[in-house]
Amino acid sequence: MAIITQSARLIIREFLLEEETLFLTLLTDPRLIAYLPKRNEEELAKKFKETIADYSEQVKLTRWAVFDVVDNHFIGLGILKQVDDEPGKAELGYVIHDQYKSRGIATELVNALLKYGFEEMRLKEIFAVTALANIASQRVLEKACLVKGSNITRNEEELTCYKTNSNEWLGSKQL
Repeated sequence: MAIITQSARLIIREFLLEEETLFLTLLTDPRLIAYLPKRNEEELAKKFKETIADYSEQVKLTRWAVFDVVDNHFIGLGILKQVDDEPGKAELGYVIHDQYKSRGIATELVNALLKYGFEEMRLKEIFAVTALANIASQRVLEKACLVKGSNITRNEEELTCYKTNSNEWLGSKQL
């Protein structure tokens, strides 16, 4: 298991094969997935297997487990996925358990993923999309210095798009 990055409260690392239940439980909790694409357990199990395969194939932008530094409790999932045909661009995403909400964990996670993406992976641009009604995630992205852009349509759903590039992000960290 490789640690991808770490922050003051979070360890972001590869999932272990035996942690499939953590992945599935997180992504089947109706409180947590209201704004995510609807997938059944079989589709989610396939996503988990693809994630494990990514690690074996040395894919550096994928899904990772997020754990609490202090007690090693599973917090959730962080994602940086490369955009097809655009090697310098990645999409960011996250899902965290309810008990970690409203504690700044999501913002810390997004910042850690941005740092990894820009400093380690040398990405040029990172973006995230949220459902129009997902105001909490929009606030998290804004706190992490992503800027709201034009709405996009994906799978017949209108989504709000936020983005930043390496220069903007680095500039925001120097303020």
